Parts: sequence; structure tokens; C-alpha cells
Amino acid sequence: MLFIIFSLIIIVVLIGFLFIFPRYTEKDDLAMLKKYQSIKEGLLSVMTFNIRFDGPERDPNNHFTKRIFRLTETIKKWKPSILSVQEPFADQLRHWHSHLPKHYQYIGYQPDDADSNLIHPLSHMYFQVAILYNNHVLTLLEQDYIWLSKSPRIVGSKDWDSHAARTLNIARFKLNNDDNSTNILVFNTHLDVRSEQARREQAKIIRSTIKQWQEKYPKAVVLLFGDFNSVPKQTTYNILTSSHFLYDTWTVAKSSGSMCVSNTFSSTFHGWLASIVNTYGFQIALTILYTFHGLGVKLLHEVPTRPSFIMDVLKQLWKVRRTISLSEMISLWSSHRIHVDWILYQDSMDRSQRLQPRFVAVVDIRSTNYSSDHFPIVALFQIKNES
Repeated sequence: MLFIIFSLIIIVVLIGFLFIFPRYTEKDDLAMLKKYQSIKEGLLSVMTFNIRFDGPERDPNNHFTKRIFRLTETIKKWKPSILSVQEPFADQLRHWHSHLPKHYQYIGYQPDDADSNLIHPLSHMYFQVAILYNNHVLTLLEQDYIWLSKSPRIVGSKDWDSHAARTLNIARFKLNNDDNSTNILVFNTHLDVRSEQARREQAKIIRSTIKQWQEKYPKAVVLLFGDFNSVPKQTTYNILTSSHFLYDTWTVAKSSGSMCVSNTFSSTFHGWLASIVNTYGFQIALTILYTFHGLGVKLLHEVPTRPSFIMDVLKQLWKVRRTISLSEMISLWSSHRIHVDWILYQDSMDRSQRLQPRFVAVVDIRSTNYSSDHFPIVALFQIKNES
């Protein structure tokens, strides 16, 4: 009996250990900010950030009216020249923009006949993948916006059992005060949260769209930002990075050694749980969750309203049991990177301009008073002229 009690105590202690380490605190985040500020001069600073929609929250402290000041503080601290955000409604973005420094401009869907579209039932969603930019650093040259569906020009269109209409915001910028007139193609997106087929098809449209813009502007470098609702090494990621179509800033940073500063924070989506998602216990749990998610299992996103929903999930798990690869799960877990938010990039097609990552990190780490239910990713790029 004593042996059983002792064994249970050991198991509880080990489980507790998993949910305590590795630690990452606001102090660590401040240290990353200082490193960032020390090398930022002369580099292109970018951020991708799912700022969460303005809606009811269980904890009133997480409501947008409280978070807007924290979001503003975050942007003022990191000062990205390109800020790609996901989820804001049109009024929410306008409200936030009024608090930001005046040099930030923003772009979303720009209908040809603005007056007639103001009453469109989806007009509040026209900025859900907004791109903000510092107009002291960049000049907007061109902008486009498509729906990730079989009919990309039809407002609000969606296919492949996508839970919601998903879009791609596109912008071409010129880097100011640059003798080489460097052009930057910026793409911002938010893939579907429920349907794996939709995520894959949406990724294919993004890849083909980027290729079209590259062929049109072969001297421009490319940046793709977004909340992809899947993690690296899964099919959606492979569609965008296979054959070196796009490079993952995080992967390149880790292979660059001292050439690029980075941290080891494991997850960008925390769901109001803060930095505990970086612990080994949560990394294991999220690895399992995202493995099934990537296989197309529609997991619970909220408390089910009908008992049969749980049975439906169990049936889905049973169907995909043979496709689960333990080695792939171990590989995903051992990478300690369960990011659903990515920054991908590519050099100019003619290789005259190159992007060299110099910094990438999950930032704005908080244990309370969150900016969002996601942590943002910040990166710094050196633009090299090879002509």
C-alpha cells in the first residue's frame, strides 16, 4: 500500500514538473526587447499578430476595450514597420488606429464603389487581415484583396466546408530612402480554423497568387504573414514551403546560429493561458491536439451543446487512427515549436534582392493583462542588394 501511495506521489510530482518548466517570464521578454532594440537600426522590422475580434469575453479584463491600450503599448514598444494583423472588425481596427502613432496607415478590402459596400452584410469583415505600415519607412504602391475560395473575386465566398470566409490581403510597397528602390510584396492571411481541406486549398490559392505577383514583379522580395491554424511540418505548411517556394523565418534563424537572434518560446496561441503554454506538459498536449487537427479531425473549440458532438469527435479519431505517425509527433514535439502564426519569406525572383533574417521571436509574453489570446511574432530582416 505504501509503495502505491509513494508511486502516485512520484507521478503527481513528475506531472507537476512538466507544467512548471521551461519557464518564460516578462523578464525574459524584456531581455529580448533589449536585444531587438540593439540591432534594429537599418533593418526592416515586421510583426504578425492575431489581435482577436471585439466580442464578449468570459473575463471582462480580456475585452477589447481593456486590451486596446495593451495592444497599443505593444506596438509602441516593438515599432514594426510592417504590422500584419488578423481578426479585427472594421470598427475595431478604426478604433485601435486612433490610438496608434500617426505614421501608421492601414489597408484592407477596398471596394470600387465604397458607398454601396458600406451596407454590405460582410463590410465589418473587410479588415480582418489588415496590413498596417509605417509611412515614414514605406510607400504603398499597389493593393489587392481576394477571397480564398473557388471564386476569389466574389465577396464573402467560401468553399471546402470552410467555417468562415477566408481572405488574402496583398500590398506592394517601396522602401523609402533606398537607392535601390526595393519593392516588397506583402501578403497577410488567416486560414480556416475547422476544415483541414479548406486550409490546404486556401494555401494552394495563396501559393499560386504569390507566384503570379512574383512573375509580375521579379525584383520584389516577398513576405507572407498570417494565422494559419496549423503548425509547421503539417500539409498546409508544406504546401507553402515545399521546393523552397517560401522560407520559414524561424527555421532559417535556428540554422543561422549567431547570425540571427531568436528565443525558444513554443506556442503563439495561448487562449488566455499565458506562458504556461510554453511548459513541457502543454507542449505535449498541444502536439497531440494539433496532430489530430492536421489530420482533419474537427476537435472541440467550445463547450459542446449536444452530447452527440463528443461521440462524433471519437468516431473521427477512430477513422484516422491508422494515419497517425508516432515519429512525426515526436519530431513535432522535439522541435518545441507549435506556432500557428508564421512569417514566411522569399528573395526576389531574379535574386537581385535578398532577405536575411537577423531576429525572430515570440514576444509580448504576459502572465496577466493580455494583449490578445495569441502572442505576436516579431522579425528583423536585412535587405541585401545582390545586383
